[in-house]
Amino acid sequence: MSKKISKKNGIICAVIIIFALCLMVSHFNQTYIYSNNIAKNIFIENVDVSQMNKKQAIEAVKNSYSPKSIHLSYEGKKHEISPEDIDLKYDVEKAVEEAYNYTKTDKYFENIKRYFSLKNNKKDMKIKTSYNEAKLSESIQKISKAVDVDMVNAKVYVSGGSIGNKPSVTGKQLDVGNTLESVIKAVGDKDYSEIALKVNVKEPEVKTKDAQSVDTLLGQFTTKFSTNSSARTHNIRTAANKSSNVLLMPGEEYSYNNLTGMRNRSNGYKDAPVIIRGKLEDGLGGGVCQVSTTLYNAVLSSGMDLVSITNHSVASSYVPLGRDAMVNDGGTDFKFKNPYPHPVYVKNWVGNGTVTCAIYGSSQDNPNVDIVVDTFKEGGLDAANTYRIFKNSNGEVIKKEHVDKSVYRKLKK
Repeated sequence: MSKKISKKNGIICAVIIIFALCLMVSHFNQTYIYSNNIAKNIFIENVDVSQMNKKQAIEAVKNSYSPKSIHLSYEGKKHEISPEDIDLKYDVEKAVEEAYNYTKTDKYFENIKRYFSLKNNKKDMKIKTSYNEAKLSESIQKISKAVDVDMVNAKVYVSGGSIGNKPSVTGKQLDVGNTLESVIKAVGDKDYSEIALKVNVKEPEVKTKDAQSVDTLLGQFTTKFSTNSSARTHNIRTAANKSSNVLLMPGEEYSYNNLTGMRNRSNGYKDAPVIIRGKLEDGLGGGVCQVSTTLYNAVLSSGMDLVSITNHSVASSYVPLGRDAMVNDGGTDFKFKNPYPHPVYVKNWVGNGTVTCAIYGSSQDNPNVDIVVDTFKEGGLDAANTYRIFKNSNGEVIKKEHVDKSVYRKLKK
């Protein structure tokens, strides 16, 4: 009888123990795993939401994190992108839902594992952000329009005998890609520190001080032409205009042919008398050599470095021997270079049967130049040696330069 009672008591104890364990597990589950609160040691973007219900957690996170305006600046000017401009939103509710469900997955033992892991390691959830990419691009383009400045080179102009200039402008261009990356990073990091805009700067090649240094006439020459040929007058005017208003920086080269272009109708030239193989014939661009010759003489007296000079096959009527410069489309060009530390400016005028070419530059570079031509005969033909004599301010000769030797044939009938 005692054995039966003992066995019965053992069963009762086991049932009690099992029941107690079930109560404990149920209590543990309801209190720590499947409660209406978020588990301990869970954070959302460093906001402690432990033991909070969903509503409390949402309120706590929103108090610390809400979309704000993005502030950008450049050279003291402020720019702003508001959350409304780009439809910026924080999905706090989703982050809270993830925090709430962290220990409430479909797998019980996974929940247990996560719960005990939180004892020693905190879990930090991230808030996902969303924005309208197209609107963000539009906002940055608006800032770009406010920041960007076109680069403008300084200019020199001559009007009514007076020299003037227009100042240069430094170019600025917003680095749109860099700005976009910075804004996206700020939004993702929820960091609303002011962003310094990256702007690419383009310095003008011709600065205001360069243009301002052109303050005097270095050399000038005028030749006359008959206005009886309207076509030749037209060609002279066309070539003079195309080769005028040119600013040459120090060391820069001037090419007459590059500026005037091929002598054809598409470039505005007409048929007019021109020397071809020693004979006067009608040809496209007749008259352009008078402009190159006039410019050559201005270049001589202004002290420019001569790069390419060729005399006519037949002496020109509008300048003395040794003072002409022939050009053609076959490669014969008139070129010179600016030897000075300051820019020079080429200006041409045509009017009343004259063409005038002038070289302006800095008064610091104003040369003292004499042009000397020695004429002689070579094989029965007229010839000339052209020299430039450079002098200092006291009139003492510094250098004598042989410019060119010219030999002329007689004009064929």
